Amino acid sequence: AFDDQGIFSHSTYVPTGGIEVDLKVIDLAGNNHNETIFLDEGEKVTSARLTFPKLNPIERTVVENSNSLALVVGINNYERTPNAKYADQDASFFVDYARHILGIPKRNVRLLINEKARRIDIKVELKQWIRGSVDPNLSDVYIFFAGHGMASPDGKDLYLLPYDGEPRLLEDSALLRSEMFTTLKQANPRSVTMFIDACY
Repeated sequence: AFDDQGIFSHSTYVPTGGIEVDLKVIDLAGNNHNETIFLDEGEKVTSARLTFPKLNPIERTVVENSNSLALVVGINNYERTPNAKYADQDASFFVDYARHILGIPKRNVRLLINEKARRIDIKVELKQWIRGSVDPNLSDVYIFFAGHGMASPDGKDLYLLPYDGEPRLLEDSALLRSEMFTTLKQANPRSVTMFIDACY
């Protein structure tokens, strides 16, 4: 297990002649690193330093696409349910990615984080801002959502949980994913790309 300093320790049996141990580490952002170390009989500690490159969403830039827009939602701190760890941070990273990699102008990016991502706030952005901003057959729309997702009891409907969503009353308080698709389709953009980081 890792301690709060990021130091990893593990005990294992080492036979005569030693063994090779394969280490694979995956962080919360999905970065991974593999390393193979050899343990000799009698060695109590063998250390190997595992490092990950820092996330840099702006390593390169592209030409600005004035016909693109993005709605970015990240909810870490929920009003009625446990937190979705780092979801707000992921949304903030995605804003930079949208601007520098997808080429979306700053004025065309809307960010809703935590208590700013109530059900009504998200619906206003979908039904008023996006539908009012899309140039039919010209605009590229990007939606990013990081937070909780839930399925209806029968598993037929999928919901995204806003900040004020109540898991026991999904129909009344959550965002029906298929309704979001319909709303976006009605705006008639050239393309829609959705990034959903939510468990069902």
